[in-house]
This record gives sequence, structure tokens and C-alpha cells, in this order.
Amino acid sequence: MDAPPRSRARALGHGMLTAIRNWPVAVILAVFAVSAMVVPTMTDIATTDDWGYTRSVEILYYDGVLTVFPVVAATAVTQILWGALFALVFGMSLGVMRLSTVVMVALGAIALYAILRMLGVSKSRSALGMGVWLFNPLSFALSFSFMTDPHFSAMMLISLAFYVRGLRPSREHVIAILLGSLFAGFAFLMRQQGALIPFAVGMYLLFTGQVRFNRESIRRVSAVAVLPALMLIGYYAWLRWVNDVPAVQANFLADLQEDGWAGTWLIIQRAPVYVLFYAGLFLLPVLVAILPRRRASDNSTLFSSPVGFYACGAWTTVVLLGLYLAGRRNHEMPFASQFFGLGNVGPPDVLGSRQRLIERGTELPIALTIASAIGAILIGFVICRCLISEPSPERAGFWLIGVVGLWQLVGIFPPSYHYLNRGVTLDRYLLPVIALVIIAVLWALRDVRLLQPVSWVLLAAVAVYSTMATRDYLVYMDSIWSMARYANENGVENDRLDAGSGWDGYHLYTLMLEEDITRARSPQGSPWWVYFYAKPTDSSYIVATDPNVRRGYVTVESREYDQWLEDDPVSVYLLKLWHLPFPVENESTVDPRSDAADSAGDRQGRVTPTPVAAPAPLGSN
Repeated sequence: MDAPPRSRARALGHGMLTAIRNWPVAVILAVFAVSAMVVPTMTDIATTDDWGYTRSVEILYYDGVLTVFPVVAATAVTQILWGALFALVFGMSLGVMRLSTVVMVALGAIALYAILRMLGVSKSRSALGMGVWLFNPLSFALSFSFMTDPHFSAMMLISLAFYVRGLRPSREHVIAILLGSLFAGFAFLMRQQGALIPFAVGMYLLFTGQVRFNRESIRRVSAVAVLPALMLIGYYAWLRWVNDVPAVQANFLADLQEDGWAGTWLIIQRAPVYVLFYAGLFLLPVLVAILPRRRASDNSTLFSSPVGFYACGAWTTVVLLGLYLAGRRNHEMPFASQFFGLGNVGPPDVLGSRQRLIERGTELPIALTIASAIGAILIGFVICRCLISEPSPERAGFWLIGVVGLWQLVGIFPPSYHYLNRGVTLDRYLLPVIALVIIAVLWALRDVRLLQPVSWVLLAAVAVYSTMATRDYLVYMDSIWSMARYANENGVENDRLDAGSGWDGYHLYTLMLEEDITRARSPQGSPWWVYFYAKPTDSSYIVATDPNVRRGYVTVESREYDQWLEDDPVSVYLLKLWHLPFPVENESTVDPRSDAADSAGDRQGRVTPTPVAAPAPLGSN
């Protein structure tokens, strides 16, 4: 039965009033939407290894079969389903997959705002935290990919928003707890460390004395843990009896055993420091606006207890030691760059790579590293001063976020074992913990005076940079893919072409599985993606950004492409082995989109992924 007109009008009025009261959220989301219009969101390209998730969405969309490829290390199921939902509404394309990430990240930002409001942070400051999360270069660049990391971070924030609401002391809400558990399960079905969310919530309940041997505790723990546990069991049963366990996921334990305690100790030394430095850099627009006097009375002490003072000292020692050791290793920020580098964002993964706007070893990267360290120290100061305070629902929520953050730090470890010799970890693995640090800092600053106009101006500058840099990256990738399509139009088959990891993986990986190709056909010394994603290609023709990247190759076509952050003209080149023809003779010209179209038809329906014995490629987790 329809609701009475008066009830509908009352509900509509209440919704409008809520929207008006939270107008800062609408402003931030509107700016994010405008930036998504400036960035060529719908560009028909794949970046690094998000092609693997897109291919799974295509198989589900066209053939109704849920598939996780052997080379995919993340669980990825929720993301595949989410992408398929967008494909049903908007049609199947690479751009639509990117749009689905933009929407998911925006939903996560709303959840972050809701968490801050429940922790007692004002609307304007909650919106500021939301802006820091959306527009920092790492999060923003990932928002315009189809990688699992931004999807997982958003789902984690949505889960925590319900957990914080449901577990408020003296105002427990079982339905909210169940929803938090449901979204924690969805987070696990994106990346494995989602299983650590309900586990961390259970640890929080145990440490705060909310778990006892009584009916109420059993009900509370069941609400937190049962749904995610069932989803975890169901996923691994599906892998075991339907999909087959992906080779990369099966190798996790082997990697851990191979690297042993030495590898674990290396990650323990680096990962927390990396998180603090990245968070310190991204939170600088907030931290530099701190005014020296608190809103509380002048007689109040700087630290609420000696515990906070000593914790701050230990925190500062860790940061300074990390800065010293980084200097000894000649390492500068960004430490674990993949999606956020010196002046550019996004992994190039194309022969010749991209020009750096800033060279390592110069004054600016050193200054960036020092600024990150200062930001990390300030984070420790503002958090440690509030570690011990009067009990309140807001403080309980902060500790819940803190415990989850510690376990998400542990979640960085498993995928990082692949990269111990290549930066120890990747910047995108730090993303979930950075989100929780943002929440913790804004909570700790709720009683501290901020010169907010300074923060908003600095945040606007960061947003402009992130938008321009991400726009440049997608334009760069579009120029690579356009040149590869040009090669297709002139008779170059994809099994003779190397156009970077995204193109090669998207067009050749399923062929590699179908034909059970286990040895790369490209010459020795080819880039890493050829050995993992694109064994069928012999690399007779190459798309590159440097005409001299390979000996024995000559240029057959070059095209300039537009960049906002680079002054010099930049070009993409189509190269060929010197003795080969171009256009290719005695071969029918192919449609540049034929391989993608093939995936929508019979050929894709025949894809039956079987494990390929290979280590994880860069960015496959």
C-alpha cells in the first residue's frame, strides 16, 4: 500500500532538510563530479592490470559466468559484480568500469564523512576530511582506474560507518551492526584483508570488556562475525569447486615461507613508516592550519595524560629514525610509488615510460620528504595528546577505528612479499590505513582551533594538481591505445604487438589461457608484463614513448599528445623490427576493436581459466 500523501511529503521534507544541513558534503561531491568531467573518465583504455577485472566483468556480462583469472591475487568478486551492474545500466566498456570506481569512491567518501560526524567532528571539518580523502593524488588517481584498492577502501569505510553507529555505548543498534558485517563481507570479497575488519571489531569488543559469557555478548559477537564468516567460507568453497584457486593466491603462503622472518621484519620496518609519511603529506593542508592555542581553557595541559606524552615521544622517534634510514638509503618521497610518483600519477607500464617532472636527488623531493616527516610528527602529536580522555561514545568510536587501522596495517603484509626487492610494498596498499589516519586526525583536532580558510585553499590547490595529473595520465594512455589501434588497422595482429601492460593483458591474456601458452614468444629482455600477461606476442611491433628504446627497431609512425603539466612536446611512437613491412602485406586488415569484440562473443565464452605457473606481476594484487 502506498504511503499517504502527507507522509510522503513529510519524508521528502525531512530528506531535503537533512541534505541542506549537510551541504558541505554536496559541495565536495559536486567538485569531485566536476573533476571527473575534466578527467577523461570514459576513455576506452585499461591501466596496469585493471584489465583483468574488466575481462571478468565482460565474461559475466556476456556469458553469465563468474570468473577470477589465475593471475589475479585479490578476491575481486564484489568488484566484478559491481562492474557488471554498471554494465547492465550503461553498457559494457572500459570507461564504464572506470565510472563505477568513481561512484564507489564517492560512496566511501560519504561514509567517511558520516564516521567523522558520529565521532563528534563538526560538519565543515568532516567535509574537510572528506576532501583530503578524495583529492589526495594517490586516492584520486586510483579513483580513475578499475583497481580493487579504491573499491576496497570505500567498502571498508561503509562497513565501519555502520559498525560505529551500531556499537555506540548504551545505544547499540543490531541492524546497523549486521549491515556493517555485510559490507565487511563485501570488502573481503574485494580484497582478502577485508576479513580483518570483523576480526578487529571483535578484538575491540574484547579489549573494551564487551565480550562475556552471556547471551547478550553471544548475540553481539554473532552480529559482528557470522555474516562475514559465511561469505568467506562460501568464497573459498567456490574457488575450490567451481573457479579453481588462482595460482597467485595459492602462492601467498609459499612467498611468506620463502621470504621468512627477514622479509617480514623488512615490511615491519618500512610499511608503518610509509603510511605515516604518506598520511603526513596528504594531511598537510589540515595540519598547517593548526593554531597554537586550544579552544579549551588556558589552564588545560598539552597532553591529557603521561601516556600520551610518552606515546608522542615514541612516535616522533619512529618518524625521525625512518627519515634517517631513508636518507642512508638515498630514498625520497614517494617511497613506494606506483600510482603517485614525482610529478606524475599512474603507472606508465609502457616501453619508454613517462618523463619525470621532478628528478630524484634534487631539492624538491628532499623537501617533500622532510615535509612528509613533519606532517607525520604532527599527526602523532595531535593523536597522542588525546589517547587518554574521558569516556564517551565518540572516544569509543575512535578506538574502534584505531583497532581496525592497526589490523589493516597487518593487511599490507601479504601482498607486499612480492615486492620486497622492488620498494618493499606499493603505495596503493597503504590506501585503507591512510583513510583511517585521516579520520583519527580529524577526531583528535575536534577541540583545536584551525584556520580553516588556509586548509581549504591548500586543499583546492591539491585538487587542481590531482585533476591535472590524472587527466594527463589518461590522455597519455589514450595516445598509447590509439597508436596500437592504428597498428591493428594496418594489419598488425595483437600477437605481434607490444603496447604496454594494459593493452597486452586485455587483448592477449585470455588467448594465452585458451592456447595454454606457457613460454613467452618475445625476445629475452622484454618487459615484465610480456612474461605474465602477454606470452603470445613476439613483440615484432612496439608502441613506446622513446624511439630508441630497443635496438633493431625503426619508427614507422609518431604522434604528439597533449599534456598540461609537461612543457616539452611529448610523442608516442610505433616501432617495428627494421626488416618487417608496414603496413603488413598479404594480411587482412583487422578492426582495432576486434579483439575486444571477440571477447563479447563466442571466443570469450570458451575461456576456461587454468592456473598458469607464474609469480605475481607488478600491480596484480
